[in-house]
Amino acid sequence: MLFGRVSVTPIPGNQLAAQLAAARADFRATRYSQLARRLPRLLAQAIAGRDAAAVDEAPRAASRLAQAYNVTTQLLIKLHDNGMAWATADRAVQAAQSGDDPMALADARRLAATVMRRTQHRDGAQKLMLDAAQALQADTGLPDAAHSALYGQLLAAASYTAAMRDDRDSAWTLLGEAENAARRAGDAESNRFSMLELAVYKISVSRVLGDYGTAVDYARLVDPARIISPERRARYWEDTALALHGRGRSQATFQALLAAERDTPQEVRFRPRAQQLTADLLARNSHSLPGMREFAGRFGVL
Repeated sequence: MLFGRVSVTPIPGNQLAAQLAAARADFRATRYSQLARRLPRLLAQAIAGRDAAAVDEAPRAASRLAQAYNVTTQLLIKLHDNGMAWATADRAVQAAQSGDDPMALADARRLAATVMRRTQHRDGAQKLMLDAAQALQADTGLPDAAHSALYGQLLAAASYTAAMRDDRDSAWTLLGEAENAARRAGDAESNRFSMLELAVYKISVSRVLGDYGTAVDYARLVDPARIISPERRARYWEDTALALHGRGRSQATFQALLAAERDTPQEVRFRPRAQQLTADLLARNSHSLPGMREFAGRFGVL
């Protein structure tokens, strides 16, 4: 349990920062089972560090705690555990509001909005994402690539939310603004929102709007081998598979799922959406797709 009692003593801030970096690396590499084992102790250490911090160190310690809750929320979102994600997202925002890191606060709000969107509060989710983007820009002036990248990520997430609300105009307008931010950010780091990730969002937005042919066309423009982060590649494979499924192309859908399994097996194993797509293919094509039943069996869908 993520909120189980783990007895720890505070560790130096640089050691906690290293633990946070390792947790984020697990997430980007889709090592979800490993991350789940790491998180209880990480959260306990972050809480202990916040509680023991001197007055002048309290804001920094609160920001680190917010970052720990952020990565926890990311995992829970992947696992579709919306109830727990609500709790960790709320704690992340509270901690970040006491901290000194505007980016940690913006990211906490983005994740809280994602949970809201998952629980059908889409209007509120889009407003929270746009408010977070505006606050990040106003509070920091977006002084470097990292700030611009997070700003773009917030706008892209708001675009996806607008698509889920069937607000086509807002979806594409926001994605255009996100593209401008991605161009300013550049592609210097694999874990940063970039033009390549923006291209994957185009697949997502088109698919959610029901434009499956357009989504497939966008997918053809992306070379997944250039996506360094496995977690982002998994997003590409999933959206491509869903777009192909929307076009009724079962064989191509299955090939995309097989590619996802080879590349990021824990995404297929733990993501309910991938499991549902597998179940749909199995129900409709169990005899016409060689290897489909074996694939479904490997991930507990049978």
